[in-house]
Order: sequence, then structure tokens, then C-alpha cells
Amino acid sequence: MDMLDNIKLSLDNNENLSEDVRNNIFELVILFNQKFPTVKLDNLNERLKTIKIQKTSKFINKDVSMYDFRNNIIYFNLSEVKKGYDMKHVLMYELINVISSTHYQMGFNANNQFEALNTGYTEILANYVTPNESEKMLYPKEAIEANLIATMIGSDSLFNSYFNNDARMLVNCFVNAGVQI
Repeated sequence: MDMLDNIKLSLDNNENLSEDVRNNIFELVILFNQKFPTVKLDNLNERLKTIKIQKTSKFINKDVSMYDFRNNIIYFNLSEVKKGYDMKHVLMYELINVISSTHYQMGFNANNQFEALNTGYTEILANYVTPNESEKMLYPKEAIEANLIATMIGSDSLFNSYFNNDARMLVNCFVNAGVQI
């Protein structure tokens, strides 16, 4: 059984999600896998077995969505959702957070040291997989900053650091590019 079959089975067995949500997630996983076939999806497969989607208040989370990697919950702020975001893009953004997460961090954001860069890079990846079709953007400033940093240290270095959850690799790339940290 290949990984996509395993993911489909994990989703189908997750009673926390409706059938429509499971199908939407699976379609996005297929798109992600087509764009990034070298990224391992084992972590995603495990997390999809128990992931939950819940609504949250604007007082708890001011953004349209948030992935809590410690509790494996994707939160949606309904007051923000109503403002016209491309929800396919937003869900892809959060699925990339799920793919890149461990029990301690997402991507290369270790101890919130690279939070804005991680946010911007996740936005770039999400936009590559499912281009934002709304005028309402998630994190445009952070994406611009991440693009500039990718130009400085190399997009392959950013990609490898992100999907290997390796902030040290990122720091070494900065040092090698002559950036003082």
C-alpha cells in the first residue's frame, strides 16, 4: 500500500471529521504530493488519524486559522472566515503546517525564533500548491520576506531546513551567506 492509500485510510477512519472535510483534505494532499513528491508524508499520515477541526473566537486567535501542533487541532476563526478568504488555500496552508510539524515545532520555527520566516515560507508553499484565488491574502508581508531570504540563502536550503525541522541548518545557511546572527 502506498502512502496516499494509507493517508486515505487514516482520513476515512477519523471520526472527528465529516466526509466532506476528509475528501477536501485528501484532494489537497494529492495536490501537495504532486508538487512535492520528495516530501515524506509519514507524519501527516499519523496526525490525520486523530486531527480535529474546531472553530475559535477572535479573542483566542485573530488570524483566520491556526494549527495547534501540540494538540493536533486546526482552528478556524469564523469571524475571519466570513471576510472572503480562499478557504482551499487556507486549508492547504494549515495542512503544510501539519506536514512540517513535530511535537515540538513546525518547520524550522524552533522556540519561536523563526516564526515570521516560517509563516512566510508556509504561505509561499501553500500558494505554490493552491494559488490564492481571493483578494484577501493570509501573510503577504511574511511571504515577501521569506522570498528575499530564499534569494539570500537559496530556496533549496530553506526547503530542506523547513521539511527536516532543522533550525540549525537554517542558521548555518545564514552564516554561510554572510549574515550576522
